Amino acid sequence: MSSRLPWVVRLYCSLSRRILPRELWLDHGRDINEAFYDLYAEATAEADRVEPIRMVGREIFCLLSTAIAERRATRRDREALLTLGARPRTSARVHRTHTHPLLVATNMIDSVLHDIRFAVRTLRKGPVFALVAIATLGLGIGANAAVFSVVNSVLLRPLPYEDPEELFVVWTNFGRDLPQNWLSGPEFVEITEMNTTFEDFAVFTTSTWSMTGGGNEPSRIDGAAVSGTFFDVLGAEAARGRLFGAAEDEGDQLVVVVSDAFWRAQMGGREDIVGSRVTLDGDSFEVIGVLPEHFRVHHPNVPNPDGLGVYAPFQPAFRTRYAEMPGGSHFLLGFARGQDGITLQQAQADMDSVAVRMIETAGYDFEGWGLTVYALHDDLVENVEGALVILLGAVAFVLLIACLNVANLQLTRAAERSREIALRTAVGAGRSRLVRQLLTESAVLAGAGAIAGVGLAYWIIEALQAVVPAGLPRADSIALDTTVMSFAAAAALFTVVLFGVLPGIVATRTNLAETLKDAGRTVSAGVAGARMRNTLVVAEVALALVLLVGAGLLLRSFNGLLNTNPGYRTESLLTARVTLPQPKYNTDTATLFHRELLDRVSRLPGVIGAGAISALPLSNTGGSGKTLAEYSDADDVDTWRDYKYIEADRRSISAGYFETMGVELVAGRFFNEADGENTLPVAIVDESFARRFWGDENPVGKRVAANWTSDPDGDGFSSVDWREVVGIVRHARTRNLSVNGREQFYAPATQRPPFGMHLAIRTEMEPTALTTAIRAVVADLDPEQPVSDIATMSDRVAAAVATPRFNSLLLGSFALVAVILAALGIYGVVAFSVGQRTAEIGVRMALGASPQRVRTMVLRQGMLAVMIGLGIGLAAAIGLTRLITTMLYDVTATDPTTYVSVAVLLAAVAAAACLVPATGATRVEPVAALRED
Repeated sequence: MSSRLPWVVRLYCSLSRRILPRELWLDHGRDINEAFYDLYAEATAEADRVEPIRMVGREIFCLLSTAIAERRATRRDREALLTLGARPRTSARVHRTHTHPLLVATNMIDSVLHDIRFAVRTLRKGPVFALVAIATLGLGIGANAAVFSVVNSVLLRPLPYEDPEELFVVWTNFGRDLPQNWLSGPEFVEITEMNTTFEDFAVFTTSTWSMTGGGNEPSRIDGAAVSGTFFDVLGAEAARGRLFGAAEDEGDQLVVVVSDAFWRAQMGGREDIVGSRVTLDGDSFEVIGVLPEHFRVHHPNVPNPDGLGVYAPFQPAFRTRYAEMPGGSHFLLGFARGQDGITLQQAQADMDSVAVRMIETAGYDFEGWGLTVYALHDDLVENVEGALVILLGAVAFVLLIACLNVANLQLTRAAERSREIALRTAVGAGRSRLVRQLLTESAVLAGAGAIAGVGLAYWIIEALQAVVPAGLPRADSIALDTTVMSFAAAAALFTVVLFGVLPGIVATRTNLAETLKDAGRTVSAGVAGARMRNTLVVAEVALALVLLVGAGLLLRSFNGLLNTNPGYRTESLLTARVTLPQPKYNTDTATLFHRELLDRVSRLPGVIGAGAISALPLSNTGGSGKTLAEYSDADDVDTWRDYKYIEADRRSISAGYFETMGVELVAGRFFNEADGENTLPVAIVDESFARRFWGDENPVGKRVAANWTSDPDGDGFSSVDWREVVGIVRHARTRNLSVNGREQFYAPATQRPPFGMHLAIRTEMEPTALTTAIRAVVADLDPEQPVSDIATMSDRVAAAVATPRFNSLLLGSFALVAVILAALGIYGVVAFSVGQRTAEIGVRMALGASPQRVRTMVLRQGMLAVMIGLGIGLAAAIGLTRLITTMLYDVTATDPTTYVSVAVLLAAVAAAACLVPATGATRVEPVAALRED
């Protein structure tokens, strides 16, 4: 075996064994010889013919110097020990000397540094391999780090409040149709008085105000009305001034607390902010405090926490006290801070007890009614947790495929380096030493890949910020922080183990005698190596197929969502919001204002039609309430005091709204200008409402009611605001395009006037071109009245599907990367196989095999692993895609069209990857191949 080594290396190995002290040779002889071989191989690779001679002379001189110094030191040590009467050094004493912790650590560090230097030199000799491996790993690690940054910010990072684990959210539960509903004012009072587990309990609701004065144009300010204990619940402290307390619930003080962003942007960051005044809806409020810069209200029903600029006490904001509000008016979010040590289970048990007492004292006889408690963090992430975990799992698949691809490259490269490995074994390197060296090379690659991945992650995070859906909690905190960097380092360590260990073990399973023979070139391919490479291809194809199936299902779902009929037409439609302040406007003046506004807008050039509604579809506004119906025999609705009722969405609309929105009339008529305050109270309900109460009967002429007064002395009503149903319209998807939503009840704005209305304006031009004209019309009617929330209906639809678009985009990108990596892996394996079988192919062609037959042979062998991977991938996809069922719309997790299409696509890509080297195999010259063999 050693005769195959260069004579210089053999000379050096023999010399080192003869002149070095025995104990030094036993401990370090192999490392010394292997280091000399590395230096000799590197020197002979240079173009300079003199460099190898210099290197050999220098290393032999160093060897001789080391031998002399070691032997002198050994002699002095022995003489000193004998002088002191100590025993001479024995092999056991030598062993103890070389196992001293400090010596062992020093030797280990030197050995590791040597391995790293050699790994870098080796990778520099194969720059294409190194660049491909680093780019592949960087892509996998970078994508994982970017998605983990989202998961970390949204799911893992604690909420930025004092003792966030003690925070809860309380909902009312109306059973099957409405398990999570807001609180009413009286319910807030009763829960506050009856609970025994909450240290503080508060309510919150978003609101808007018209801000005027200060020499600026009127503007719409988003904010919130809160109870006095709200900031105590969240543990907030004022950055300037003070925050609200319980006293604000008792008085009528017109005071506000402003956010840091509002103070800087709207009030110029003035130092005398505390005590200054701001005019909201015509009332002058005193600013008593400024919130800290990073304070936000994190809850899924607060879609834009950064935009809340003003916080006002509830009572002066709504001019009513909690107990005086209607018990059926649910629009308050309940936030609670538990007492020390209170668990979610204990809080829920307490709320169950409170609900029983409320039913007894307040006459809550609704079937299934109760109170439900959630941890604030769980309530915040409930709707996004599943999707983010699935995306993290999907990007982990990309990292696995990247590792498998690099492992395949490592196996291929190790097969090409089999002679080098055999020579290292010949100079004394053991198998563990060789595996360690190959593992070090993998670590160098992984380290470089991690650095590239961190850079890529930074870019991906920047890109994600542009497409992340607005409703994603705490999206503003997504960043490349130390936690994400640590995750990237852990991912790099994982890749070292995954693509470094197995290829190293397989590569060192070499037959030394056979490999050192001239004919060893073909043997180096090895059955074990070929089997391992094909196994990796199978795994890559299976993982890629799972990702492709998931992406295909989401894309089909997203396409179906875009093509869903929402119940109205979205094209050429401009929307805007106008909310009139109280008490500047009362119901009569508000009705006149909206009527005049619609009349003027409808006469603008390019306007086809105009209407108004209290809560526009997909505007994240609007409320619901119990709605009664007469003469209903329905079994699947609830009964209250002899009347059937359901929780329905309620809207006030103007005449012409349905026509402008393109809502289809099913039966009866639309509202018109004749439906006024002094005429018969009328209503329009959607087809879902009509079907729920009356089945197939024609509901036109029947009566419904949204307002009533209970008889305090009996079980009936003292008065009911009955309205005659005059029309049935198609159901409109108002809150979400992916679900039908609640049944809908509409009343004329002239009979049920709201102060805030959304305009809907259909045009024959670019809708946004009317923005200036609409502002001018409103300013002409009231110079202090702002116009807000101007957007096209198409933009609102785009915002409504932002989350499924985000999920589809990410998973689709991961699937595309996985397919590319899998195709590269397949190409690499087939190309290497063709290269190793060049002589065999030459013999076949010399014996008469046609190019077509050779091409078919290579394709068949390459596609065998692909087909096995497709089979395994399809089976895995059937099981794993069930996890994304909640993310799908109008398509099942086992949709056969998607599975077949994806399998055919991946098979076609794999066939193309196999075809390139298969075509190259047909160009083999038989004579040249046989001569080379």
